[in-house]
Amino acid sequence: MTDDATRARQRLFVSDPITPGCEIELAPEQSHYLEHVMRLKPGTPIKIFNGLDGEWLATIDHLRKKKGTLTAERQLRDQIVERGPILAFAPIKKQRLDFLIEKSVEMGVGTLQPIVTAHGITDKVRLDRLQAQVIEAAEQCERLSVPEIAPPVKLLDWLADWPENRHLLFCDETGSGSPIGEVLSQLLAKGAGSAIDNDNVVNHAIVIGPEGGFSADEIERIRKQSFATPVSLGPRILRAETAAIAALSVFQDRIGDWSIPPVTRD
Repeated sequence: MTDDATRARQRLFVSDPITPGCEIELAPEQSHYLEHVMRLKPGTPIKIFNGLDGEWLATIDHLRKKKGTLTAERQLRDQIVERGPILAFAPIKKQRLDFLIEKSVEMGVGTLQPIVTAHGITDKVRLDRLQAQVIEAAEQCERLSVPEIAPPVKLLDWLADWPENRHLLFCDETGSGSPIGEVLSQLLAKGAGSAIDNDNVVNHAIVIGPEGGFSADEIERIRKQSFATPVSLGPRILRAETAAIAALSVFQDRIGDWSIPPVTRD
């Protein structure tokens, strides 16, 4: 890396296409953050990405009164396909939901799917707030994509509209499933495909229950689905956010992208 790339510690997601020499207008909140929170000045190098064009080195042109522009200089990393799993979850209390969203993004989740269940504590989700959290987490963890946030849907409707070539890992708190690590290893051995194998792609989804657990009817309906495999997350009862991170961790270890080296930092 050049000195400018090495000095570029701040990283921003932008929605515009990125090409050499293009000017990118910052959103007001981004301009405010760079100028008043990070105390950056014109001429400072930063890194930018948009989920399509890889990561780029850019230079701040100006920052003033919640307005600012950047100029893209050169590409630092090529765009890669990040095939993280779908995580379906029932919305939980604010602080714990914040943790679930942030850590799921860091763990490489591909899509966050809020679901409405019988025992969920709420069916209301502020998608704009979740989107801001997802972007911030993606900026911090140096991934090249921003996970999708799908609109909330009723669990049974979600199951009824199931696409082909997608497998569901049902985190069953009743203990009827096999350990999740064993299930994932067996799926891979049977040719279900690694999440990073572009020639043999099977989309995977993970569903975790609400704080009150799934209802008996929901458990029965999920178990009846040919595309669903019940899995266990161990002998203890986990909070929803803990279950999400545990399941994502084992997924990435067994069939995900943990075999890929981390980003090199000078």
